[in-house]
Amino acid sequence: MTIKEILGSEWGIVASLASAHILYAFIWFFPSAWMRMFKKKSVEVFETIAWLLKVLQFSSVICWFMLRKPSGLDLLAVSPFQWIACLGLGVAGQSLNAGIFNAIGHAGVYYGFKLGHKIPWVNGFPFNVVSHPQYVGAVLSVWAGAALVWSQAPQGLGLLALYWTGLYVVTGCMESCS
Repeated sequence: MTIKEILGSEWGIVASLASAHILYAFIWFFPSAWMRMFKKKSVEVFETIAWLLKVLQFSSVICWFMLRKPSGLDLLAVSPFQWIACLGLGVAGQSLNAGIFNAIGHAGVYYGFKLGHKIPWVNGFPFNVVSHPQYVGAVLSVWAGAALVWSQAPQGLGLLALYWTGLYVVTGCMESCS
């Protein structure tokens, strides 16, 4: 089995999409263990691993798509409505993501308050728009991608996007409830 086949398999994509959320949960519930391992570099290591896991997630989605639709994506066949939906959702999602980094910085985004950093409390944008703006932004971005490829996507894209959305909902609930 090739890496592409493993990443694109049902269990491969389920695991790869969950991987970052498992990391978030570990650090959320066991910050002292994380700090013992990485000391003053805890936030930086968390951010680096989180980015690597994002690359794994997106690579898995691409492999999943390509294994089920070897002909690939024809961007010329994407309807104007799909482009508008993709751009609207994508701009909204990435605005929230950029807004949270701007508001609380990298240490704030990567659980710095649990890892020994002082993080300012922010009531303005994007926290005055939605709860968990980073996760809402990520979900909007997932659905932006789904909107773009919807008419050409293999069967199961909706379920995949719903699963990925559910992971963000669970992570947001984890943070709100504990």
